[in-house]
Parts: sequence; structure tokens; C-alpha cells
Amino acid sequence: MVAIITLTTFTLSSPKKIDAITLKELSNEISQLSSEEESLIEEIIATESLIEIKKNQIEELIGTIKKIENELKELDVERKDLEKKLSIKKDELKSRIIYSYKYGNDNVVKMMVSARDINEFITSLYILKNIMKRDAELITEIRLDKEVYDRVLRKSEEKKKQLEATQKDQQDEQKKLEVTLQKGNTLLEKVKGEKSSVQKTLADIRARIAEIQPEGVTLAGEWKVVATAYYAGGGGLNGDGVTATGLRARKGIIAVDPRLIPLGTKLYIEGYGQALAADTGGWIKGDRVDLCFDSLDECYRYGRRKIYVYLVEN
Repeated sequence: MVAIITLTTFTLSSPKKIDAITLKELSNEISQLSSEEESLIEEIIATESLIEIKKNQIEELIGTIKKIENELKELDVERKDLEKKLSIKKDELKSRIIYSYKYGNDNVVKMMVSARDINEFITSLYILKNIMKRDAELITEIRLDKEVYDRVLRKSEEKKKQLEATQKDQQDEQKKLEVTLQKGNTLLEKVKGEKSSVQKTLADIRARIAEIQPEGVTLAGEWKVVATAYYAGGGGLNGDGVTATGLRARKGIIAVDPRLIPLGTKLYIEGYGQALAADTGGWIKGDRVDLCFDSLDECYRYGRRKIYVYLVEN
């Protein structure tokens, strides 16, 4: 990758060497294309990236659904155990109440009053105390168990709603994926009608992205990042810069960390417009992006900002 002038005077790092085609050869290929052909290639790359993002998002949603279902099963087991404990304690308390009604604590009181000596009196008092204590303990235990049961019940209801919402999200994402797949097929049919050099360039760019792009990266709907600006017109191949994917560095092309934002992702940036994640850099790590501008003056005006980037889905 050629050196690209940035506001911070850093240079973007070179991608890993790919034996199939050099970056210079790819740049020469792209320079032979018309702007319409280059735009078509970029649209296909962006659509294919979106398809992968949607597939990853659906996989994550499926994983979330399984997790919620397992949590619901655990809550159901806990709820049934609590119901059993409550039933046992209620039955015990009911039996004690019936016993008290039939025999009455009055009998114990009578035993205390008619005690022949202090030993009988203390024994009767101890019996009364334990009867009252166990009744009180049972009532407290039932109340506490009921509170736990209610919490488990509420949590189960919340999990059921979460499950329904996640299942709906999965269905929505599946519909979006189907629409995007249809769009991708339409674009691929269109590129078949183009000259063979367009198809070859598309294949070569795909190969570069596959070499650079880590697997399993999913972009959120929006991401907060620190943005800087760079100007690619200070030299390099064909009088401008060349990105890590081989595309021309110009306004609308941005450098990203592909571990955070997949290469080929189409984004919207307020104050900048739509952009394609098509470049990388040695100092572009984590929540950092570098926006390409047509002039140094625009770069200086933009400076360094904290922004949100948004995934474009159509």
C-alpha cells in the first residue's frame, strides 16, 4: 500500500502480501475501469459484506434465543420446586391449625395452671412456647418462599417477552437478509454482462478482503468512534492513493479496523455522508476511523472528532 498523507503525518500500513496479484497490478486494473464499473464493484462488495453481517447477526440471535430458552427451563424447574415446598409447608401449617382447633392451646394453659409443681409448670410453658414458635416460623417461611416464587414468576414472564422479541428480531433480520441476497444476485447478474476485466477485478478485490478481514466480525447498528481525516492526493499510484482493498482512496472511502468494522461495509456518517469501509491502517485500531477527503483544506477543517457511524442496510 502506498503512503497516504494524513493530518497526523502517520502512514497507513501495508496489507499482508498476496501472491495472486500485487496491489500495483490491482490498481492498474481498477484504473482501466469506468466510474460506473468501479461503482458497480463497490456496490457488490458492500452488498456481500452486508450479507455476511446479517448472517452473523442471525447466528447471534439464534444463540440468544437458545440461551433464553435454557434460562426459562431453569426458572420453570425452580418455580416447580418452590411450589412443592410451599405446598408441603402449607399442609404442615394447616395440620397444626387443625390440631390446635381440636385440642387447643388451652389444654397446655390448663396444664400450666394445674401443675402440681414447678417442674410440670416449666414443662407446660416449654411446650406452649415451641408450639407458638413453630407456627410463627412456618408462617415466616411461607411468606419468604412466596416472595421468592413471585420473583421467579415475574422473571419467567420477562424472559418470555424477551424470547418473543428476540424471535421477532430474528424473523425481521431473516427477511432483510433475503432482500439483500436478492439484491446481491441482481448485481452479480449485472456484472456478468460487463467485460471480463470487471469480473476479474471484482474477484481480485474479494481475494484481498478475504486475506485481510478477520472472521466472525459483526457490526452493530451504530458505533461510536474517533474520526480523523486524510488526503490521498499527495502522490502514489496514478497520482492518488490506493487503499488496502485496491480501490482508489477518495472521498467516501474510509479506513477502519476490520476487527471492529468489516471491510466492504457501507456506512453513513453525519456531516460526511455515505462511506465504504475499504482501507486499513497500522494506527487505525479499535474505535478509530480515517475519512478520506478530496483536499487538504477539507482535512484540516474536519480535524479530529468523536462521531457515530451507522450501518447502511439498503
